[in-house]
Amino acid sequence: MITGFYMLIIFLIFVLYIYIYIKKIINQYINEELNIISGLKNKVKLEKLPDNIKIEYMETLEKIIKQENELNNSIDEIKEYRKELDVTYSTLVSKSSQLEYTNSLLEKRVRSLSNLNHISRVALSMFNIDKIVDTLADAYFVLTATTRISIYLWEKEKLINKKIKGSIDYTESLSFPMHLLNKFTNEDYTKIYSDLSKKITILNDEKIIITPLKVKERQLGVIFLVQNKDQILEINSEMISALGIQASIAIDNAISYAELLEKERISRELELASSIQKQILPKGFEKIKGMDIATYFLPAKEIGGDYYDLSLKNNNLSITIADVSGKGVPAAFLMSLSRSMLKTINYVSDYTPAEELNLFNKIVYSDIREDMFITMMNAEYNLETSLFTYSSAGHNPLVVYRKENDTIDLYGTKGVAIGFVKDYSYKQDSFEVKNGDIIVFYTDGIIESENKNRKLFGTKKLLDIIYENKELSAKEIKEKILEAIKNFRKGYEQTDDITFVILKSIK
Repeated sequence: MITGFYMLIIFLIFVLYIYIYIKKIINQYINEELNIISGLKNKVKLEKLPDNIKIEYMETLEKIIKQENELNNSIDEIKEYRKELDVTYSTLVSKSSQLEYTNSLLEKRVRSLSNLNHISRVALSMFNIDKIVDTLADAYFVLTATTRISIYLWEKEKLINKKIKGSIDYTESLSFPMHLLNKFTNEDYTKIYSDLSKKITILNDEKIIITPLKVKERQLGVIFLVQNKDQILEINSEMISALGIQASIAIDNAISYAELLEKERISRELELASSIQKQILPKGFEKIKGMDIATYFLPAKEIGGDYYDLSLKNNNLSITIADVSGKGVPAAFLMSLSRSMLKTINYVSDYTPAEELNLFNKIVYSDIREDMFITMMNAEYNLETSLFTYSSAGHNPLVVYRKENDTIDLYGTKGVAIGFVKDYSYKQDSFEVKNGDIIVFYTDGIIESENKNRKLFGTKKLLDIIYENKELSAKEIKEKILEAIKNFRKGYEQTDDITFVILKSIK
């Protein structure tokens, strides 16, 4: 019993010893493991390790160090990539904001272009300048940040205020001599507009924008826009410039259209005047009791200052040819007045050609401008006695061919042009017309006809043509004269009225 008890005690002690030993081994193993784990964690090389474990531990440690380095490198790359992502994101956000702003500007520009296109169509469809100016003033207010506006346009030598909108305290017009305006450069006009803008009162927070109106080198006017300084944006400036261009084109078109209408009106009136001038020329005088007559009249312009007239009274054939200085409307007007007045004098009196000129000169003297005058050859042919009487007021002498002695010469009297001296007394002369004699009245348009070399046709050539064709009829001689002038000019423009009357005695 006791032996068994001791045996149990010994067994228990053995078991305890074994337990303590095993636990010691386990703890030692655990400590080694912890040491290995700690070494791996801290990447420490452990020397006190069994050889079989030491090799594996070093390999494992190297792998851990390598992986950790790779991981650190990956983390650095990830950080750099993150930075790049952050920069990219910031850039995208900035670009997005810019894109939104650009889109906003584009939308504004599209709307502005649409509005501008509409305004342009409206303005260009108008030909009344006042309506165009009103439309443009409204457009500037709607499409730009304008608070006040003043529009000036050139009308000949004056710069006239045509429109204001808003409170503008200066609306005076400016005037310049035309001879100075013709010499003005763009810089001169710029200075005029700049000086004018300074006369418009503005506030401290306002600014005046000067928009000249011109097409090519044609100055049309200027627009002054008053705007707040903080509202002057790029898109606003673009619209101001675009509207200025459209305004210039519209106004220029309207002016050109008005000028065209005026030219057409003047052209129609000149056509009518030309028709009237040709209608009042005498008719039915081709053959008059022993006299063969041919006439010709061609003005250099639509109407001219030359005229001729034939009238028959009491067996007396009156012949007058005249040349008013200058060409065109003023000369034609004075010519018409002269014809009517001289015709009246001839109708109500029995004056000689010289006496008619005396009275005519006294009457019209005060009505003729200093820069105008009338040269005139006034004659009378008596159909019964064949006496030809003539008087010259500074006009070209007659070309007279005398068949009896086969000579051709110039016949004239001394006398000043009508309108030079008020109480001038004109002289006259006369000769008997015989069968075959030729008398030619003419104006400067014949003898001063020019060719491209500016050479004049001349009096001698006229005398030669008449003499060479002395056997022909008056009409045939007229055609020879016209043919010679045409061949001489060779297409060069006619610079003066051409008028002549040919009388040939055919008793």
